[in-house]
Amino acid sequence: MRVILLIFIAVFLNGTLLNAQTMKAYIKAGDKAYKEKNYSVALEYYREAMEFNDKKPELWYKYAEVARMYNAFEIAELYYSRVLSNTKKDKFPLTTYWLAVIYKNTGDYEKAKTHFNKYINSELANQEYVAEAKRQVTSCDFSIELVNDPVDLKISQLNKRVNTSYSEFGPLLKGDTLYYSSFRFKNKDDENDPPRRISKVLASIKGAKGKALPRKFNDSEKLTAHTAFSKDQKRIYFTICEYENSVAIKCQLFYREKDKRKRWIVKPKKLPESINDGVSTSTHPCIGYHKDTGKEVLYFVSDRAGGEGGLDIWYTEINGKKFSKPVNLKDVNTEGNEVTPFFHNETQSLFFSSDYHQGMGGYDIFYSKKNGTNWDEVTHTGYPLNSSYNDLYYMLIPDSTQAFFASNRLGSMYLEKTNKACCNDIYKATFAIDSSNIIEKPPVEDSLVVVVDVPKIEIELELPPKPVQPKVPTTLEDFLPLALYFHNDEPDRRTRRTTTKKSYEETFFSYYSLKDEYRTEYPKPLPENDRYSAEDEIDYFFESKIKKGYDHLNLFSEILLVRLEAGERVEIFVKGFTSPRAKSDYNLSLGQRRISSVRNHFAIWRGQTFKAYLDAGQLIVSERSFGETTASSTISDDLYDRRNSIYHPAAAEERRVEIVEIKRN
Repeated sequence: MRVILLIFIAVFLNGTLLNAQTMKAYIKAGDKAYKEKNYSVALEYYREAMEFNDKKPELWYKYAEVARMYNAFEIAELYYSRVLSNTKKDKFPLTTYWLAVIYKNTGDYEKAKTHFNKYINSELANQEYVAEAKRQVTSCDFSIELVNDPVDLKISQLNKRVNTSYSEFGPLLKGDTLYYSSFRFKNKDDENDPPRRISKVLASIKGAKGKALPRKFNDSEKLTAHTAFSKDQKRIYFTICEYENSVAIKCQLFYREKDKRKRWIVKPKKLPESINDGVSTSTHPCIGYHKDTGKEVLYFVSDRAGGEGGLDIWYTEINGKKFSKPVNLKDVNTEGNEVTPFFHNETQSLFFSSDYHQGMGGYDIFYSKKNGTNWDEVTHTGYPLNSSYNDLYYMLIPDSTQAFFASNRLGSMYLEKTNKACCNDIYKATFAIDSSNIIEKPPVEDSLVVVVDVPKIEIELELPPKPVQPKVPTTLEDFLPLALYFHNDEPDRRTRRTTTKKSYEETFFSYYSLKDEYRTEYPKPLPENDRYSAEDEIDYFFESKIKKGYDHLNLFSEILLVRLEAGERVEIFVKGFTSPRAKSDYNLSLGQRRISSVRNHFAIWRGQTFKAYLDAGQLIVSERSFGETTASSTISDDLYDRRNSIYHPAAAEERRVEIVEIKRN
């Protein structure tokens, strides 16, 4: 007996040490990713660490910090709030300040003001942050005024012929063609793990599906983006960017010219070293025509030395193939970041986005009108053109009646539905004809030598009203039905057993690791242009279905524990589903194995936290397995048609278990 006891203690201690070591490894990996600004990866590592121990405020704070940097605001708000409710909150004196920032970034300006003022009056406040908090209080008041006095315009989100779950940005309308950039492409030769995304320039003609520019315009291994056309339309400027590490990017400016057949010459020309200095980044090109000098001007964005701080707007005059020495546009630049310039020739106004000028949160859109050699005071463009999120890449058509811009505001498509972080979509703003525009229209006689006449816009890219974003569940019933998904014939392939030793966590991680395999197999027989949409379907399914289900299961378990600790008796009813690849009797067993894996989740969750409740009958998991009986008849059951019977999202949708009912007393 003594020997058995010693062995048990040794095993227990080894398991405890292993968990501690694994947790430390995840935290160390998260710290490394955070330092490299790889926030999405850091977020996952910290999340994994909390699976081992979710009682450490130090880890909550790190998780909240990286979530804030990744724009996963709901997660950041939750974990900053947890830190503030903990007895060790004084160890993290900036928590109240950052929570105020989160409230501002999500448009809750009253809560933001309250928390900024709490920080200002705190004994632990840092004076540098106090000064910024006071500035932010003024900014919140400014934002509230804007919301109460909106500009008369209509905002429309472009549809899925343009927008995807990745970032679309840099819209530029020329005639009936919308040029824009998309981050949805993958460099298949990238040695980074996971492979990093690259951007390409696309064109949507008369509202059709966007297609990458032809004749090898886009680099196959680097990021191509940000188009701008010369006054005579014979030259197109753009950026080519390269990764410096897993996330950091450095860009340089290039241009192409048209050949005798009016096609873009394949080989791009790099702008001179005065612009591409080899040390800093040069990006976001824009071409403007200055009425007072009669010269064409290239505006661009750079973090080079000699600026006001961060990213600044610079400009250089163009004389054929020569460019003057770049000049910092000090009239608009701040110690923050000024980006995405657009010069509206008709009104001689420069539009740009800034995260420092007084705004509503994130990047807001501003403008300054050029008067001879001077620039007017920088002016905010108002609400609802701007939001509490990032609003960028504004471009106004010549007659000032419509504009396009990019934003990650609520309603934008997300690559990661759980985190609700990323990505920019392209939007259109239509200004009321009978209302004053943001800036005045030019007199009719003032042509400002407009060389290319943009025809009347006839494209229609609008979507129906955007769906309301779902709220984070707060009760057990809010989750229903909670769907959990499985790979084909999992868990425990090729058996008729009705139970498994695997937990749902094991099956989830195994399934989630197959994402690239699904992204390869499902689009394989499709034409190239259709493959992108098919890849998006897979990405959406893995993030908004598979991963969301796993995340919700853990949140469900947290709320369940609170209910059990309060003395409630809870019965969970679970139903199993399968795709129709096998015979019905086999599928019934498979459905029961899947339910068994979910039962195992509750048995082992967080070191068998639920075991006592299960043993006492206070927590009951009841089974309802229905095999494939509810599967759609349109789903393939051909064992040789793996693409449609395994990798098709419709088939994958059927391979699930659902928590369908909760009984409490």
